[in-house]
Parts: sequence; C-alpha cells; structure tokens
Amino acid sequence: MINSPAFVSDSTKKPPLKVVIYIGHHKVGSTALQTYLAQNTLRLARHGILYPCVESQGFASFMARAMRGRDVSTPEPVNAREPHSALAYRLISDVSNRPIPQQFVTLPTSGQMGLSIRRQINRLKPNTVLICSEALANFGEVEPKLVKRLCQIFPRAKFQIYCALRRPDEYLTSWHGQRLKAGEKLPPLSADQVSKYRKTIHFDYRKMLEAWLEYCPKATFTIRNYAEIRDAGGSCDDFVAQSGVNFPKGMIPAGRVNKSLPLATVEIARLANHALTKPQASKLHHYLVTETAGLDLIRNSEIEMIGAKQRAELLRDFAPMQDYLSRITGQDAFFPDLNDIARTRPISEAKAMRHTLERLAATAPPQDRNARAFLAGLRQQHEFS
Repeated sequence: MINSPAFVSDSTKKPPLKVVIYIGHHKVGSTALQTYLAQNTLRLARHGILYPCVESQGFASFMARAMRGRDVSTPEPVNAREPHSALAYRLISDVSNRPIPQQFVTLPTSGQMGLSIRRQINRLKPNTVLICSEALANFGEVEPKLVKRLCQIFPRAKFQIYCALRRPDEYLTSWHGQRLKAGEKLPPLSADQVSKYRKTIHFDYRKMLEAWLEYCPKATFTIRNYAEIRDAGGSCDDFVAQSGVNFPKGMIPAGRVNKSLPLATVEIARLANHALTKPQASKLHHYLVTETAGLDLIRNSEIEMIGAKQRAELLRDFAPMQDYLSRITGQDAFFPDLNDIARTRPISEAKAMRHTLERLAATAPPQDRNARAFLAGLRQQHEFS
C-alpha cells in the first residue's frame, strides 16, 4: 500500500481491491502468462477479475469479445496481449533515454494509461486487478520510484507482488538466446560476456527486488524459483495457484508461445545475425525453431555455453545474491542446486552446432534463398572440422 490511508474494516464496506502484480523476471514464462490472461479477459471480467487495457487496440479487442459474448483464442496485437509491458515501457521512457520497443505502437501517455485503468475499475468494480509484465523488472535498475508511480494508480488497494527467478547460469544462457532472436549482433556468451551483466537486473536480482520491497512495504511477496514453477506445471498454473485469486473454470490455455531457440542452434543464429540482414536472420531464426522441433538434437542440459572459468566466477559472485534471496524468503537456500553452476557441460557449443547442421541437412531447406545460402556455406565450412 503506497501513500494511502489504511483500510478500516467494516462489515458494511466492500473489502479493499486486491492488485496482483507479476513483475517477471525475463525468460520465466511471462509471455505464456500474458497470453493466457489476455485471451480470457472477458471470462475474467465476468468473475470480478480485471486484466486492464491501456490503449485503443486493447479496448477494441475487449469490445470484440464482449460483442461475441465469449473469449476466443486468436492472435492479438502485442499492445492488447501485453498491455502492461506497454505501460511499463512508457513509464520507463518518461524517466530515461531508453526507447520504447518498436512492437508497441502509438501509445498514449503514461498518465492517460493510468487514468484508463482507474476508469475501468470504477465502471466494472472488480474485486481483483491483475498487472503482468516482465518489463516491470527493469524499474529497480532504471528508476526505483517508478514502482511508487505504478502503485499510486490503485489507492487503498491490497498488493501482492509475484516474482519468478531463474538460476543465473540458466537465465543468462536463455537471455542470450532471446537477444539473438531479437536480431542483436553479439559475441558468444563464452567470450567473457557474463561479467557485462554484473551490474544489471540480469545478474543483480537484489537490484530488481529492492525497489518493490521499499515502495510496497505492506505487500505480500511471492518469490518463486523457476524450477519449482516448472514442477508446478508452468507459469500459468503456478501463478493461478500462488495468487490466491479464485480464477473461473474453463479458461482457454495459452499453449506454447515465444519458443526459445534450442541451445544447439544458438551459434547458428548468432552467426546469421552477423552475416544476414535483420529480416533475413529473423526468417532463419523461425526456421531453426520450427524445423528442429522433431529432430534429435543435443539436449540443452549437455551443451556448454558459458565456460569453466566464467562458471566458477558466476558461482562465487552470485553467493551474496543467494544469501539475500534466502533471507527475504525465509528459505535455507533459494536455489538449492546453486553449486551446479560450476559444473561444466560435456559438449561444446561448436560441436553441438555441427551436429545440428548435419541434422538440418536432411530437412526441408529454408524458403528464403539467403538463409539457404548461409546454411550451405556454414555446412561447407564445418564439414571437415
């Protein structure tokens, strides 16, 4: 509860609004959860649970569902599927030089977005509001007071903050692949790149969390190990179980969204980003995700992406973060398997790439001629290596 008077219990008054804020982290299933909530907005609203819109595409989508009288699992524009990422990036742009990602188009001001959310609450009178975006994880790095600005949209509300965290070696490996999918031209992660994340939320989980603990001191915090989330059935099932919200039955499942590049294809994708134009590389990334789905590739858990030296440093430098997470969650060890960070995986990234190139040779080639030529050249280059 932020800068607002305490709620006085009274049997004649409605209980305070519950606001559940999912703040990420990145690469922990947030896109699946956003899809799940977005494609069930009408069903949720009818049960007093608001996943609020923030701009015209979202309102148009909600109106179309209302006119049909039912939710339908159809692709949504990113503004409608991830409205609170749009809000988070708009707030970030208000206080920094960080640009709003290009997929979020023609956004209103952050003030207008906040006003839209309040008006939906006033009109629909929900008992619960769900705010969900991995982009909210960036507040602690950009400007911690953005947490206060967001929470002030909901005066006198009762907050629950849900956060999912992944073991840092697995997280950085997955984040590296995500950056490549976005078209960035990067060195291999093994080329002493881990240290570049030291002062960011991608390694400093304390920096990510402290802003929320400071500006939401009365909130309930649910901080989850991603390994436990997977064991619980995934990001949607775990959020439903941990939020304490009475979700309606018959929700449309999210399915697989934002599929990651298999680690055995990551070096191919990285080299493609340097050799091809961004649109050409994007087509190749899509090919790598779809065409390798049924192939017998080397498993992610067997491929070394970081290197022994960096693994030892990562384990050493993350120790204070482990202590912090264990203390604030009351656990003996937040990541019980943290020491596994130091274990070097048996197969090199280069060997995994050669294995993948051999397997891809037996599949249908990419339709894009530039991608075909790139893969052919890469096979020839590594045929005898």
